[in-house]
Amino acid sequence: MLVDAPAFDPEFTSIRAVIPTPRGGYLAMTGFPGLLTHVDGTPYLDPQQMTETLKGLRAVGARQFLVLTEEEELPNGAFSLISDISQQVGLEIHFAAIEDFNVPGEAFLRRWPEHRARFEQALDAGEAVALSCQYGAGRSGLIAAWLLMGAGLPAATAVALVREHFHEAIENQLQENWLLDRDKVS
Repeated sequence: MLVDAPAFDPEFTSIRAVIPTPRGGYLAMTGFPGLLTHVDGTPYLDPQQMTETLKGLRAVGARQFLVLTEEEELPNGAFSLISDISQQVGLEIHFAAIEDFNVPGEAFLRRWPEHRARFEQALDAGEAVALSCQYGAGRSGLIAAWLLMGAGLPAATAVALVREHFHEAIENQLQENWLLDRDKVS
C-alpha cells in the first residue's frame, strides 16, 4: 500500500519528487544539488543550495544517495564537494554514471546488482533512496521507475507513477522503451 510522501521544500532545494514505493520507503529524485546557472548560461555550484538539498534529502528519510551524472557534465570540483557535504549531513553517496539523455551502459549494469541490493534493503527499512542526475528528470526518473519495477510494478505502471510525481521524468522514448523492454526480460 502506497502512502503519502514526506514533505520537502522545492523553493530551497533541487528535489523534484518524493515517490512512495510498494515495498515501503521512498524514492527521492533531485537535480544535481547546488547546480545553478548564471544569466549567461554558465553553470556553477552553490554550496549553500547543495547543503540545503542534501539536508532536505535526509529530512525525507534518505541515507543512500546515487549520483547518475558524469563528472565532466558538472563544474570542476563538483564530485569532491558533494562527497564532503554528503558525509557531513549523513548521506552515503555512490556514483554510477549514465550518459545524459541515455540508458544504462555496460559499466553501470555491471555494478547495478550491488547498488540495487543496498537500495532495496533501505526501502524495505522504510528509508528513502535519493537519485540525482543533472536536472532530476531523465536518468533519475529512469532509475526510480526501474526500482519500482523491482518492487513488483509493471513498467508502464512504474513510469506512470514516476511521472505522476514529476511530469518531466523519463524524458525520452529511448528511456521509456528501455524500461518497457525490462518487463520482457523478467
